Amino acid sequence: MLSNEIAEICGIHVGDGYLRNDGRRREWDISGNIEEKSYYNKHVIPLFNKIFDLDIKGRFFKGRNTYGFVIRKKEVIEFAHEKLQFPYGKKSTIIKIPDFIIKKKFLIPSFLRGYFDTDGHIGFTKKINNSSHFKKNKDYYPRISCATVSQELSKEISNILKCLNFNFTLYKYNPKKKTENLSYNIQISGVPNLKKWLKTVGVKNPTKNSRILIWEKFGFCPTNTTYSQRLNILKGTLNPNSLNGPVT
Repeated sequence: MLSNEIAEICGIHVGDGYLRNDGRRREWDISGNIEEKSYYNKHVIPLFNKIFDLDIKGRFFKGRNTYGFVIRKKEVIEFAHEKLQFPYGKKSTIIKIPDFIIKKKFLIPSFLRGYFDTDGHIGFTKKINNSSHFKKNKDYYPRISCATVSQELSKEISNILKCLNFNFTLYKYNPKKKTENLSYNIQISGVPNLKKWLKTVGVKNPTKNSRILIWEKFGFCPTNTTYSQRLNILKGTLNPNSLNGPVT
């Protein structure tokens, strides 16, 4: 049962999941940004249905403005808790990578794909101090990043990125309020790292992949765009220069 697909499901849960068992409800809740509806319908939901022999459907969660699904099958909930080692209740500060993934190197890329597809970010930035006018004015420089308040998870991701020979930087951010937690941000930067990520880990989330497709086509990808805007850029009905400003 311990497969690449299970490893990817673990990454998806670490990013977007919540396992509930409060005495009244026992359920596995997976949901993300409403822009990721296509990712959920075409990849996440079919993956869970296949592995756990389910027939779940996606739905909008109006109260939290997300899209995803809920699993209530007892055997699946127990599997997630007992075999995959996921805690019940709030997980943000204590979540970690399941031991069986850490021990099996071939499972690591699938876990990373599931985690970064849900909770990571792929974007492009300018380099203000660069002598090139294009690089000073266009969002061309790739950055892959993730943030967590789980110290253990940040250590584990750092270790597996080292194992895969990725260059990265780990930043720590002190909370502004006493009620907030110390956060850890991992950043993987540069074209060689992005190309290696696409070859080694891959991207299944079309909302994130759309940025990469624009960058490959135009050499840059404007920041602060919606998924709809990016689709229009790829269709040729929206000029990316109108969002990022023309290079003169």
